[in-house]
Amino acid sequence: MPDISYYEKKCRHYENLLGIGSYDPVKSAFLVYLKILKQQVEFLNSFDIKSHISDSDKESPKYKRAIEMVDGLPKMIASVNDLRTTLKLTQEDILSIDGSKELFDKIVTPEMISDVLSNS
Repeated sequence: MPDISYYEKKCRHYENLLGIGSYDPVKSAFLVYLKILKQQVEFLNSFDIKSHISDSDKESPKYKRAIEMVDGLPKMIASVNDLRTTLKLTQEDILSIDGSKELFDKIVTPEMISDVLSNS
């Protein structure tokens, strides 16, 4: 007969699989969404539009992707905010899921987007 640790491992496996217990795939997915948003903001902070504004540079994939990100940021910020509200997540909740304060080093606001665009 299997020992208790075998059944504990099985129980954890099925909790993860079903999204019950301490693991919540929705909250984990929210963290992934937040991480992607943060990476986009970091990319746009380092993107210099002056060096990519010539006619030939406007056809570059980097320029096109940066402009797509700028256009999509307001919607993504609203989506993150809506998801956080829908999931009723507080900063403490997110920290307890992720365990790092890095997510909150830079909270994206409309003012930040304005700063990024004005520095470009």
